[in-house]
Parts: sequence; C-alpha cells; structure tokens
Amino acid sequence: MPHMSYKEYLTANSDDSKVFRKETEIPVEFDKRNEFFIDPKSRKYDKQYFSMYQYRLSHLKERVISNAMEKWGNCTREIDGQKIVKQDKILDIQSGKLCWVVGTVFCDAKYKLNILSDVEKGTDDILPLVPARYVSDEDQPIVMLEDESGRAVLHNEEFLKKNLLVTGCIVGVLGIEIQAGIFEIMDVVYPKCAPQKPLKTHGNGNVSGDVDVDVGAGRVAIVSGLNIGVAGNYDLKIELLKQYLIGELGADVDKSFSSEISQLVVAGNSIEPIRDITAEEDLKNFVTTNNYGSKNITKYTTESLKQLDQFISEVVVSLPVAIMPGDHDPAEISLPQQPLHKSIFNTNRAILGSDRLQRLTNPVWLEMNGVRILGTSGQNVDDVKKYITTEAGAESSLSMRVMKSSMKWQNFVPTAPDTLYCYPYDDYDPFIFTSELPHVYFVGNQDKYAIDTYTCEDSGAKVRLISVPDFKSSGEFVILNVGTLETEVVKIKV
Repeated sequence: MPHMSYKEYLTANSDDSKVFRKETEIPVEFDKRNEFFIDPKSRKYDKQYFSMYQYRLSHLKERVISNAMEKWGNCTREIDGQKIVKQDKILDIQSGKLCWVVGTVFCDAKYKLNILSDVEKGTDDILPLVPARYVSDEDQPIVMLEDESGRAVLHNEEFLKKNLLVTGCIVGVLGIEIQAGIFEIMDVVYPKCAPQKPLKTHGNGNVSGDVDVDVGAGRVAIVSGLNIGVAGNYDLKIELLKQYLIGELGADVDKSFSSEISQLVVAGNSIEPIRDITAEEDLKNFVTTNNYGSKNITKYTTESLKQLDQFISEVVVSLPVAIMPGDHDPAEISLPQQPLHKSIFNTNRAILGSDRLQRLTNPVWLEMNGVRILGTSGQNVDDVKKYITTEAGAESSLSMRVMKSSMKWQNFVPTAPDTLYCYPYDDYDPFIFTSELPHVYFVGNQDKYAIDTYTCEDSGAKVRLISVPDFKSSGEFVILNVGTLETEVVKIKV
C-alpha cells in the first residue's frame, strides 16, 4: 500500500474531492513556544518569592509611571486648586496633600488561606482545602498598596467595586491621605501595554474592522472540561464531539465547515476525579507527615485515563491535537503546569512530540499562521473571581471582566504566588507581558462562552478575548478562525 498523508487518507473515500482538511500546524519551535516549560533537571524549589515580586515591580513600574505622568503629571496639573504631586514612595505621602504613587496591590480577605494560622493550629502539613470564595458579601476585602517603604490602605468602596484590584497588580493611584495609613483613592492607572507583533496581511478579512489578516488560514477548535469519567459514565456528548471533529456528524454543510478545523486544543480538565465516598475519606485521612508515604491513593481511575487516550487516538487521525493539563487532571498543582505525562497516551505513543499530538504546558503560548495565542486552563481567572463580591460581579460575564482586567494589569496571573500555587522563579515572572502582547487570549473551563476585544489605550493594540465554557456542563466548544480572529460556538445536545 503506497504511503499516504493524513490529508490524503481523510479524503481518499470522499465523494466531494473539493472537501479536504485544512492544515494549520502549531510550530514545534518559536521564540515563546517553551516559555512555561521547566526542565526537570533544573527545577529548584528552595527559592523565596521575593525576587519574583521584585522582577514584576521593576518591569512594570516604569510603564505605570509613564502613563501616570501623561495623565496626572507632577506639579503641572490641579484638581480643585490642589496641584497633583508625584511621590516616589508610600512613606513620603503627606496627609491632606493630593498626590499619586506607584506600588503593588495586596488584598486581605476574610477567607484567604493563611499559612501562619495553619502553623498555629498544627495543620501546616496538610494540603488545605481551597475556599470557594475569599470574600463574603457582607465584608469587603481590605485593599492595600505597598512598596519597599510601607503600606497604605486604599479607601473608597464604590471606586474599588468598579475598578478590580487584586494582590500582585502593579498600579499607580491618585488620591489623598485622609488619616495615617488611609489613602482615599480617586483614580488609578495601569502599565503601558507591551508591544504586539503585526499580523499577516492577506485578503480582505479584518478584526473589528481595523486589521487586515489571512482569511484562508483555517480554524482551531478549543474545548475544555471534557471531564471523562469511568466507563459507565461515559458522556454521549464526547462521542458526538469526536464525530463532529472528524467529519462524521451532520449534513454536508456541517462536514464542509468541520473540514476547515485544522487543529484541536484541549484546554484542561480532561479527566474527572473520582467521586467515590470511601476514596474521598481515604484522601482526607491522608493528612499528617507521620504516615507520609504509607498510602498509595489516586484521585483517578485507569479506565478514565484509557478513555482519554482512546478519544485522542480516534480524533488525531483526522486532525492534530494539542492537550493542556488543568486543575482536575493528573498533573502538578503549581503553575505553570507541565505537560501531562506521556504514559497517559499509551495508544498514541508513536506520534507523541510530533505535530500530530503535542503535550502542552498550562499556560501556553501558541502560534498559528503568525497569530500569537496565549491560553490557560482557567485557574488564574477562577482564583481572581474569588476576590469579587456577588454585587460587584453582577455583570453578564465575570470571567470576561477578569480577562479584561488582566490586559489592564499586563499580568494574567497576578494572584500567584499569594493565593495560587506557582513555581518559585528566581528573579523572573513569566506571567507578565514584557516583550509581547498576544493577538488572542483564551481561558478554559469557564461557566459560559463569551468573547470580547480589548484595546490598549496607549498603543491601540487589540487582543481577542475568549472565555471557553466547560464542555461537560454546557456541551459547548469554541471554533476560532485564525484568519479573521472571529469565533463561533458549537453546542452539542443529547
């Protein structure tokens, strides 16, 4: 039998020779491809997080100051007869004087985890249960601004509800110290946006009517939250998803459309953890260092891992697959999560590492037809949402509010390492935008599908924002046209 390519194999028996799978590959190597990969041989966990915060501050502070000088100046503008003064340090703030200062935000919330409290109670050897929220509707979080000289509590409840500020953000604030250590905030500025690479200019497609791009570049399907369980709980929606992706579901128009999908990205939470009561009790009992290593307990069944492997093996024949780990998956809990272990993909081991099946980190940078895409499996957004009260988060898509704020902050994981576990980088922070802004930013495992476009105020750069819904609960996944950056949502009902 002569050698056939995947595209030839797919279309060999097609009645319509004009329908074939578009090819849009993720380059195995480009300058940010391995941004979040940590070589196992070089990992060191003996570092403190101070240098990571210092790196963040040093790389964003000047960009904040630049915006603040343009907006407020230094003794060049007035509000109600008072000149606006720039203060270099929080300690220099004078009571009753209108000024602005730059620092790092810190939020103290009622239900935040506290290692000192755990030590006091003697429970610091237990991995704590993460609270559903850090705040209560009755008690607003205490928001502070700090630098190397000290801290000031930011006061103005209405302003802070409208302008989301969480631990780790680098911002400039304008206001007046109304009493010792209490700063009445009036306005806020964020860092200038990082530069953005120009898109390819082919055809007449456009993003929000402004940027010409390649309209024939193909589409990428993004799905998250497959949550594959044991055999008896196999979700029919997953079977229909597979059939749709490989072109076996729907009418001719559906098959023609699905043939435009040139890549599948699985954005985390592919495996559903066990819900067995006995097993969960065993996990809860596995708590002290005294019996460390005495129990071999897993949250996953071998059957669910095999089903994920089988799902991929049936899809990868038709189109390339790239898979990210998520919060529910058998992967480390610290960000950036490293690629899922290759032993999970036993059936597909022959193509592991090729452009047909790629194991990605979480977060990850991707490139398709010159479009730079940044994606996460959702832990970063979910953690920030825990700081928002119900009243303040009443808008249609809370996830989208956090994603927009991430672009303002120029930091898409600000709460690491405060309330989100992360690797202790030495004098580095990969979660801030320093050298490049993506064209597309997607976040998986959210409560609903939503899209928007963020436009940088200073540079005019545009970022397409995509909230990818949890597939198991919604039956929805997103298809992104990498030529126009427009998206469509496909819903599978059973």
